[in-house]
Amino acid sequence: MIKAGTRFPWTILCLLLTTGMIAATLRAQQTDKAKEIGGKLLCGVGTPLCDCKQILTQCNHVGCRNSAGMLKTLDQGVARGDSETTIIQDFVAAFGTAVLSEPPKSGLHLVAWYLPATTLLAGLFLVVFVISRWRKRPATTSGPPPPSAGISPEMLARARAQASRETQD
Repeated sequence: MIKAGTRFPWTILCLLLTTGMIAATLRAQQTDKAKEIGGKLLCGVGTPLCDCKQILTQCNHVGCRNSAGMLKTLDQGVARGDSETTIIQDFVAAFGTAVLSEPPKSGLHLVAWYLPATTLLAGLFLVVFVISRWRKRPATTSGPPPPSAGISPEMLARARAQASRETQD
């Protein structure tokens, strides 16, 4: 049986353990959120220190002097509870749109999204068109072409004899 005086320390201990687990879970969620946001940003863009241009959370460039500072800024934004949009806008304001690992899906940047698919479809259409044209052509017979109606057989024989004489060495 637990005495009435010993219940208070157990309650405090359970409360501290629960608070510690909640804090650990929040830190894990923050790091997951930071990894997710960092996957949308490039390292080393817009600074003269390093120009590695790798995904921020996956930067393995030896001696990269940008990633530590950028990751610290990212972690601070996550710790403050800033939204993903706010954090990304802060990075765009600091480094320009080149910091984004994929172009924004608005304005002229839509060309970067639709141009590959459009080019592929245009190329596919061109191939189908060319093949259909080739298949519609009349079949040619093997052998020499038939003599034209305007050339007599004597003239054709003379031209062949002349060509034969001129090509002999």
